[in-house]
Amino acid sequence: MNIHEFQAKEVFARYGIPVPRGIVASTPAEAQAATEELGGRSVVKAQIHAGGRGKSGGVQLVRSPEEASAAAEKMLASNIVTPQTGPEGAPVEKLLIEELADIKHELYVALTIDRGHRGPSLLVSTQGGMDIEEVAAKNPEDIHTEPVDPLSGLMPFQT
Repeated sequence: MNIHEFQAKEVFARYGIPVPRGIVASTPAEAQAATEELGGRSVVKAQIHAGGRGKSGGVQLVRSPEEASAAAEKMLASNIVTPQTGPEGAPVEKLLIEELADIKHELYVALTIDRGHRGPSLLVSTQGGMDIEEVAAKNPEDIHTEPVDPLSGLMPFQT
């Protein structure tokens, strides 16, 4: 299942997991209005099914609604190229305009299908964020992998 960041955050919010306020935009005008609604500053995030967006210009901090409009115009007219998209890149059709958060510590959390365990596995790292691929290459011990039984979910001893 491929879902965008904004869709994953909607699921988190439904289950009481705190997420920053965000508004989905498909046009520069919508990005500008969303940034105004969020207090005048925001993060504009391209919604594609690939990691590495930040290093490819797909995540931008903006300090005004006008900057949000300009960033949105540029992103929506582009293909974001990351190691996961290949050289053709992925077209940007939607943006997540998100309120700024005071980040004290960043975590990486992912759910993936693990062929070795023939089922889902939860990946967690305190070294998370934009450089998770580098962490995996240089310090794989910093990424904890936990198989998840699809019928019973995470057990108390796994959390």
